[in-house]
Amino acid sequence: MSYFLKQNTFLSLACVSLFMQTALAENSVSTDIQLPTKKQVSDSKLTGDFGFQSNALVQDVGEVVGNKHFGDLNLNYHSLVDGNVYKKFEVSARVNNEEELMYSFKEAMIEYRYSTSSLYLGRRVLPWSQVDEAWGLGRVNNRVNFDYFEPGQEGLIGIFYDKKFDSGFTMALYGSFIYVPELNPARQIEKDARKVTCKNPWCKPQPDSVEVEGKNVPIYYDVAYPEISDVVFRYSSGLKFGYEKNSFSTDIFYIRKPENSISVIAEITAEADLSQINVEATPQFYYHDVSGANANYNLNDKVSVYGSAISIIPSKFPDGDQPYIEYTGLKPRKIKEEYLSLGTKYTNDDLVTKISYIARVSEFDRKNEALAEYPRWNQAVQFSYGKRITRKVDLFLDYKYDMLTEDRLTMFKANYRFKPSIIGSLGINIIGTNPDEKSYWSDFENNDSVYSSLKYIF
Repeated sequence: MSYFLKQNTFLSLACVSLFMQTALAENSVSTDIQLPTKKQVSDSKLTGDFGFQSNALVQDVGEVVGNKHFGDLNLNYHSLVDGNVYKKFEVSARVNNEEELMYSFKEAMIEYRYSTSSLYLGRRVLPWSQVDEAWGLGRVNNRVNFDYFEPGQEGLIGIFYDKKFDSGFTMALYGSFIYVPELNPARQIEKDARKVTCKNPWCKPQPDSVEVEGKNVPIYYDVAYPEISDVVFRYSSGLKFGYEKNSFSTDIFYIRKPENSISVIAEITAEADLSQINVEATPQFYYHDVSGANANYNLNDKVSVYGSAISIIPSKFPDGDQPYIEYTGLKPRKIKEEYLSLGTKYTNDDLVTKISYIARVSEFDRKNEALAEYPRWNQAVQFSYGKRITRKVDLFLDYKYDMLTEDRLTMFKANYRFKPSIIGSLGINIIGTNPDEKSYWSDFENNDSVYSSLKYIF
């Protein structure tokens, strides 16, 4: 029974994210590199795009649940500065072939600008960690998570204050009493049937049965829903200090906040005759301390280099009361994470290239950390390339390779601009893993796509 507990139940019990999406509410895939366009520098108050993408241009690709095709909508509103007031709103939504709606309010804020400072109210992407942003760690900001190739960033809710001093020093503060976790990818909780299912390719399906003593035993799930007030009203706070001079900038930061993803403890019981197994899942909210440092240097107006470090120290115990569970219960294991990253970027009007590196410098024992989340990246390199070939044709390539686990992520896309506002694309997204190793990407190795898309930009 213990093998079942560790390998089949807890590792897939992130099911509460659907609860959060339902309770709190009831992008098209864009490359990491963006070439300048007239739309991006327009003074228009409302910009965006909508389109359709089919992922199954070749046989046996795109057949994972929810991965055949989808439609996207992206809206970005910004106001021209009225006095010292600036407003911004950015939202994305996606509907896949399983009719699952995913959405993200990336930013929604009001900024009050003064001569040497800015005050922000609302949801804002906190630009405090380059390694967190570049490698999709999701420790500072939430992630959009429509897909894991490019998880994107979704801001935090609260009050933000940035200040620049004449000496070159900078300061930033953040505080909040509102917490909204990542909502994607979601799971479908069928309360009456006591099942947990998936309608998108990026959630791990719940096992509906397990073999015990040579017998196939069905599993039934119950989720203990907390009160909305117990979820939303949680504090966060942070501060950052930096220094800027000419082409060089550096900073350090510290944030204490709830983890962006909800954890789960599970109480597991089996009927005496092994007619069924019952799993009662209870969401738990863990805080973590996130600190880090960044350094940037612009060699000229085309070439820049950066270094970034981040440390994540999770609390050992959840916030609030933790239900008692028997020896058959499962609790998440929280471990310290530390990463270093280096990178360089070259850009001009028709070309953008980037080379970056990340290393996890904290320990992770893959054999003995069965209840801890596998690292997204361990020791990986990235190469990104975006080139405008002609006035109508763009090419994009992004390749990531983890030298420790041999995980590979490859994205290639070719755009053709039929008209200034209509873009057609052909591309591939491929995940490669080592079949002899278990890693973060092992559960998603079939989430490939060979796709075509059509997008209208306004």
